[in-house]
Amino acid sequence: MSALIIGNAVVFSDGRVQDADTIGILDGTIVAVGTAASVRDAVGRGADELDARGGLVTPGFVDAHVHLGVGAMDALRCDLSGAASLDEIDARVRAFAADSPAPWIVGGGWDPTLFPATGPSATHLDALVPDRPALLLDADHHGAWANSAALAAAGLDASTPDPADGRIERDADGRPSGALREGAMQLVARLLPAPATADVARGILHLSRDLLRAGITGWQEAALGAYGGFPDFTDAYLELLRHGTLVGRATGAIWVPRDLTLDGVDAFVAHAVERSRVNAAEGLPSATAKLMLDGIVETRTAHLLEPYGGSDSRGLSYFSPALVQRLLPALNAAGIAVHVHAIGDAAVRDALDGFAHVPAVDRARVRNHLAHIQLIHPDDVARFAALQVTANAQPFWACATALTRQATLPVIGEHRRDELYVFGSLHRAGAALAMGSDWPVSSYDPWQGVHVAVTRRPPSEPDADPLGAGEALGLATALDAYTRGSSDLLGLGGGAIAPGRAADLAVADRDPFAAPASGIHETRNVATIVAGAVVDA
Repeated sequence: MSALIIGNAVVFSDGRVQDADTIGILDGTIVAVGTAASVRDAVGRGADELDARGGLVTPGFVDAHVHLGVGAMDALRCDLSGAASLDEIDARVRAFAADSPAPWIVGGGWDPTLFPATGPSATHLDALVPDRPALLLDADHHGAWANSAALAAAGLDASTPDPADGRIERDADGRPSGALREGAMQLVARLLPAPATADVARGILHLSRDLLRAGITGWQEAALGAYGGFPDFTDAYLELLRHGTLVGRATGAIWVPRDLTLDGVDAFVAHAVERSRVNAAEGLPSATAKLMLDGIVETRTAHLLEPYGGSDSRGLSYFSPALVQRLLPALNAAGIAVHVHAIGDAAVRDALDGFAHVPAVDRARVRNHLAHIQLIHPDDVARFAALQVTANAQPFWACATALTRQATLPVIGEHRRDELYVFGSLHRAGAALAMGSDWPVSSYDPWQGVHVAVTRRPPSEPDADPLGAGEALGLATALDAYTRGSSDLLGLGGGAIAPGRAADLAVADRDPFAAPASGIHETRNVATIVAGAVVDA
């Protein structure tokens, strides 16, 4: 029998700091929470002890929307994340190409704000990779940069129409300029060589340890399916699970293919049910489908109710309302929850309208959620609670970054500044909240996201103007969403520090409730416990 006592702790659970300083664990389950004496009596002699040194102990953080598979692929490719200038991007691409014998140069992570609004050009990339095709995805993974050889390999020219779910940026003569948005990426990405499953699995394992070090004990891989040059990561996860090397509670969401039609709904639902059954038997719960309804605001591909500034475009909608209203009830009736990517207010409304067509008894059996939710029409805020739809927030974005100032507000209007990421309004309206990072798009460190949720300012910028100060969450609310909220959403069985609950815990180096909110981002995780065992990540 394994036994662990965590003492000298500030214990946070159920949305508040508890009147307790010690936690007792036996065989992976919490058995006592209270004073040191009472917990020792419950646990008995011979327990290992962990001194929290006055730090906050929370339920393990759970990332309800992360892409470890994408991060693993990025590590195998030309990694441009963090490059702060065009010169640095150029140097990284040249160096990678010089060292790589691969027939394609593939990678990504470039910052869109370093390029014009129309995106990077093929001629620029031709100078860096002149001898073979190259395709580099941006930091959001919603756009790609192709050189002339890649465009030619895919047969793209002035006569190539835009796909229904994307856009080919073009020069003055109508020829593809090198920037591909959303579904247009797939026109080139479908040609990329497939990576070895073992290589991807090793990358996922390495990154999962990074999550554990940050206090994240569970997560949802937000897209299990081939799209945008990435393979289906299911086999990589199952390989890790079969070898028993994956620590932490992983779940997955089965990708809804972009070419799904009304006639194919029943077949897809049957496929999702079978995939869920097989994956669960291997230890990867996947009773969720991932439906991507629109793109992102910055490239005018998010689906809006009102036109983007200076145009009559309302962005892109990847699935018709009729299909959404057919698919969501069919999935829920089969016991499959739906994880929706919805950035624009029109996409959010389409999703909620779809959930409104689900009988209440079916909605109650699953855990539906909308992720990202950058813009929500005020009339739709209360519908989250009414339809039992969880708001799956990515809080790190909810501040005025360079991207917000340079690419978001210019296309939707400065007057909408306080309408972005209305987490406070959702909470006041009774919506269930969960949180995630969307890593590698933003930091996976939960304390960075919690900092922004509470202050609405970028970490380390205490004097910045808050983005929609009225939409800030209290520290207790944000922590509860990132722990209990996400755990409940994914059905992981933790989420609380109470007898009978799974002992998945995170130990911080301080008590952020005892200090100004401006310092929340300085909090560091110092120990992670999964199923009662201190993780050596």
